[in-house]
Amino acid sequence: RVSSGAEVLVLRGHTDDVDSVCFSPDDQIIGTASGDGTARLWSRESGEQLKLLDGHGSEAVWGISFSPDGTLVATAGEDSTVRIWSVESGKQTAVLTGHSVAVFSVSFSHESKLIASASWDKTVRLWCSYSGAQIRILSGHTKWVRSVEFSSDSTRVLTASDDGTARLWDAASGAEVLCLEGHTSWVYSASFSTDDKLVATASKDTTVRLWNSHSGMMLRTLRCHGEPVSSVRFSRNAARLATGSADGTVRILDMRAFHRGGLLSIRDLMLNESSRQRQSLQHNRSRRGVR
Repeated sequence: RVSSGAEVLVLRGHTDDVDSVCFSPDDQIIGTASGDGTARLWSRESGEQLKLLDGHGSEAVWGISFSPDGTLVATAGEDSTVRIWSVESGKQTAVLTGHSVAVFSVSFSHESKLIASASWDKTVRLWCSYSGAQIRILSGHTKWVRSVEFSSDSTRVLTASDDGTARLWDAASGAEVLCLEGHTSWVYSASFSTDDKLVATASKDTTVRLWNSHSGMMLRTLRCHGEPVSSVRFSRNAARLATGSADGTVRILDMRAFHRGGLLSIRDLMLNESSRQRQSLQHNRSRRGVR
């Protein structure tokens, strides 16, 4: 429960680590992606498994994302493919091939027409979500690309990479617009604020950084974790920033305080010791090659 941090549901069925989770646009369905080679759709209310998305074979499924219109879900797999599924039927509607190695992250544009995929082949690719056709390749990162997402108006694409940078790209042309440099190690995750004015990045260097998404200026370095920070996300109203780390905590930051010149940690969700040990193992497994 968001207000208290209390556990509401436990979704059981995966037989390996769960590497990605997301809500449907209406918040009624939860999507999960796992190292067991499957993605699954669950009822938010009951916790019942609604659909088993089984198409990546024995290879891990690293990413999952719903289309904003709620009709499709895309999965990213270690088998180097992106697969598109009907939410209603659970049937696979397309297989997107072109990446040469594992695909780690996938995201829909906000009008649901485009899909962006980020891969360990150092590229991001844009696809038509209806036909499955590849539209363009975004090249410039020099190491694995870990995450990808569109701006709210779908004109820009944000990526995070093991080369220590996050980058912004023009979705129409594929041209690199900005390179956000400052982290001293791999960047695991990058996220736009809902108004697209800010970008937050999370890194193996244990910091979270805030950037002006138009100028590329670094605005703040947040040292709120003692170990690598693997994920970062703004709330839908941009009032909160959530960060997740291998130190076993999720931290919730008050962005309203940031806009007033400060930054306040309003909640620190600490996992118990056994959970922290499991998370540390999962962090190492889900980011292979992390030393």
